[in-house]
Amino acid sequence: MGKAMKISGLSAAGLALVGGAVYFSMTGIDAEEVDMNAQEEKISEYANPDAFVSPRQLQDMMDSDEDVVVIGTMDERGGAIPGSFEVWRPDYSGTDAYEYDGMANSKEEVEELMSSFGVTEDTTVVTYAANAQHDSARLFWQLEMLGHEDVRFLDGGINAWKGAGFDTGDPLEAGDVEETNYAAPDFNEEGFNADLDHMLAAAADDSVIIDTRDPEEEEGSTTVTGAFGPGKIAGAEYINWTEAVAEDGTAVTADELEDLYGTYTDSGETIIPYCQSGVRSSYTWLLLTHGMGYDNALNYDGSWIEWSYQAYEQGDENVINLTENGDF
Repeated sequence: MGKAMKISGLSAAGLALVGGAVYFSMTGIDAEEVDMNAQEEKISEYANPDAFVSPRQLQDMMDSDEDVVVIGTMDERGGAIPGSFEVWRPDYSGTDAYEYDGMANSKEEVEELMSSFGVTEDTTVVTYAANAQHDSARLFWQLEMLGHEDVRFLDGGINAWKGAGFDTGDPLEAGDVEETNYAAPDFNEEGFNADLDHMLAAAADDSVIIDTRDPEEEEGSTTVTGAFGPGKIAGAEYINWTEAVAEDGTAVTADELEDLYGTYTDSGETIIPYCQSGVRSSYTWLLLTHGMGYDNALNYDGSWIEWSYQAYEQGDENVINLTENGDF
């Protein structure tokens, strides 16, 4: 087994998206039967196939002597990939440095988290989620922002793992492995995150902004908990993140990605997806960058929570003037 693959790990509690907010029920982890031959062929056709793994490929990695750390982004769901760790959003986002929730934790805080899992600069880190894969993509995005070289996304998450007949168990605890002193190899926030100033400029000059939220959020008929009022960033294109999710919960093919986003990638412009708090948009970012190989894409970490805070709480006229479907 790999260095940190010594015990077991992760949990479940069914997830539903209602108006873009994330709610949990006790329905557990849905098993999804995925044709792994077709899945691995699909992955091989992505621009960066090394950023994705199938359940079978992950099992092979964990059975080898490779240095692999697997992290599930779930909140006590009642079942995990054996040998993996479990984290949830407050562990890596939601820092109290802001007056609103959802922002990525600091470089130092994420370094400390990775150290507790025994991660080194040379470790292969695999992220996965349950029932909806955006949280896995969010942690993936944060790890790449640290400059970690080998980060991989389990396509279909624990649902595909379970559907393939692989075992689930309990999560590892941080004390189960030897702690390291992990340091970000090449932290690059500007290369991965669009901050508020960047978004104001992007909205003003008609750059490509993609709203990945649910229809009610985009239309302004719903304000999800955490945001400060309804609306959308002016001029944003609307492509729900779920458009890039296949019926079996895995990512769509390279050809389907081209159909969804090709018009925008062909433009050569910077593409910035956003959502409520930079989670669903991370999934869109992942497929733009590693599925399609589009280097000129950023994720808006603050997303609608930050934007609506500036509009409704701070009365920022620059933000208000670049907001559609608001209620000021």
